[in-house]
Amino acid sequence: RSTALTLCQGGEFAFVILHLGVGSLLISSQTVDLLIVVVTVSMAATPLLFKLHDWLTGRLTKNVEPEYEREISEENQVIIAGFGRVGQVVGRILQARRIGFTALEKSADQVDFVRRFGNKVYYGDASRLELLRAAKADHAVVLVLAVGNVEASLEIARLVRKHFPGLEIHARARNRQHAYALMDLGVEHIMRETFFSSLEIGKEVLVDLGLSERESAETVESFRDHDVHRLFNQREMAGDLNRMAEDHRQWVKELEEMFDEDQKVVEAEQVRPRSD
Repeated sequence: RSTALTLCQGGEFAFVILHLGVGSLLISSQTVDLLIVVVTVSMAATPLLFKLHDWLTGRLTKNVEPEYEREISEENQVIIAGFGRVGQVVGRILQARRIGFTALEKSADQVDFVRRFGNKVYYGDASRLELLRAAKADHAVVLVLAVGNVEASLEIARLVRKHFPGLEIHARARNRQHAYALMDLGVEHIMRETFFSSLEIGKEVLVDLGLSERESAETVESFRDHDVHRLFNQREMAGDLNRMAEDHRQWVKELEEMFDEDQKVVEAEQVRPRSD
């Protein structure tokens, strides 16, 4: 359709041909004048026709429902909802142990992309009950909730908790607020997507600054334990920014005091004389 629009447009070359035609007495000047008007109008109208084409295409395709897959022949212990960067890593780990999984992905582009690499993934919206039933969710053991959209993640969690209460959910959380919302739905296994990678970066930074591998690992481990404990304690404060800000200041103070005490212990051990 786009190619057809370009074919109706005249161009500067038409003016050259018309000029040669009238100069050679092959075309009358009246005909040339008319053709020049036609070519000029076609050149001016083509950009407008392209805009009209895009607008009409958008109107005609906006409400077209995608054809999700309705039947899933396989039955696996693990269902992965969302086969983007997080879901794919989980899938590779399971594949390495020869553990079967059923991957569900809502984005048609993502489905096409991962299928090019030989991955088996079903095109569908995991927030639809019929798709989860088709994926044999009632016989599965674990649902990996790896979708990136927070609202979609919560909708899937609600659906699973209501219709498949025995299905264990391991969920990806975009942030603390997302984690709290998942907790409210009864999800116990929650991983904040940037948390552990940030810890690993922090550990490497400490090593580059001169701390030993052991000191760096212990510092990061203490921080992780403290933060996870705080995540659960802050749950009741979610939405109260003043209380959360005050709690954060208190948490930083406690963390600094804890590391100061640890440093004193390390220094005391270093100066303690060794017994032969």
